[in-house]
Amino acid sequence: MYAMQYEITLPADYDMNLIRSRVKDRLSAFDHFKGLGLKAFLIQERGVHNASVNQYAPFYLWSSVEGMGNFIWRGGGLSGIIDAFGRPSIHHWTGVSFRQGPAVLKMPTVAVRHVQSLPPDVDPKHAVHDAVTSLRHRALQPNVHSGAVAIDPKSWELTEFTLLMEADPQLPGTQYEVLHISCPHVNDLEV
Repeated sequence: MYAMQYEITLPADYDMNLIRSRVKDRLSAFDHFKGLGLKAFLIQERGVHNASVNQYAPFYLWSSVEGMGNFIWRGGGLSGIIDAFGRPSIHHWTGVSFRQGPAVLKMPTVAVRHVQSLPPDVDPKHAVHDAVTSLRHRALQPNVHSGAVAIDPKSWELTEFTLLMEADPQLPGTQYEVLHISCPHVNDLEV
């Protein structure tokens, strides 16, 4: 499993309904995308849920590197983003664990991404073990659609991503509004 996200920060006065329309026009292209486990179409809207920026920030969980490659450099999707907004930097992480929650058959409304940098003197096996254990417990909560843990071994950033039915003030991290999710190969993500 591979996780990735790009963030397109938009002007403060940008009409976020343009992004909502863009997502509606393009979402079906991902409902059967080969190698895609899950795509969460995410936004932050300035002034909503403490967001300080307007941002389109989709989050992907890939079940295959081939699918990710098709999207990024074989014309399978990123070209549309490049044409509209320019080429974004893409954060990417190696997947560690994915869990479906009790609300997996419902459409989530909130996503939370929590990123923590591991200090140089910390053995990653302990931090990863703790994050996976936390995910297992979190995925049992009735409010949870699904969640993932991933790590970037270059920067040693550990990322926890959770899709929820409603906001959970106890969950730390950046909060996004979920416009849609596509889950064509979500069952291939179980780790």
